[in-house]
Order: sequence, then C-alpha cells, then structure tokens
Amino acid sequence: MTLIVDATTDPTMTAASSEDSSADSTETAANARERRRIDVTEMPADDIAGFVDENVDTHRVSLENCGARTYLLIEE
Repeated sequence: MTLIVDATTDPTMTAASSEDSSADSTETAANARERRRIDVTEMPADDIAGFVDENVDTHRVSLENCGARTYLLIEE
C-alpha cells in the first residue's frame, strides 16, 4: 500500500498566526511546520508500527483522526 503525505504543516495554523511577531508564536509555528501527516486510514496497526520502526528516524509519532481519515503524525 502506498502512503500519501497529506500535509507538512499543521492544518489548524492560520496565516495570521504564522505571521505573529511574538517569539512564542514563532516557535510554535516552527514546531508545527516540522510535522508530517501521512494518510494511514486503510493500513492495519501492525503495518503502521512496522513502517515507523523501519522508515522513521524518531519515535515521536502519533495518530490523528480527522473525519473519516486517520493520519500518522511524525514530529521531526
């Protein structure tokens, strides 16, 4: 099964929040940009775990349910 990278930024981040001049907001925006969202809706949990073990350089991963889709979030 092919994995589809849906987005590289946090979808809840707005243009206004990314342009905020405060240091805290800048750091938060930078952290949000360092996430990858991969659509894993049709993958069994064992396959997702195997993918993470073999292909991801970090263990900072989580699953996000967004409507009818499930995404693997990879924090880089």
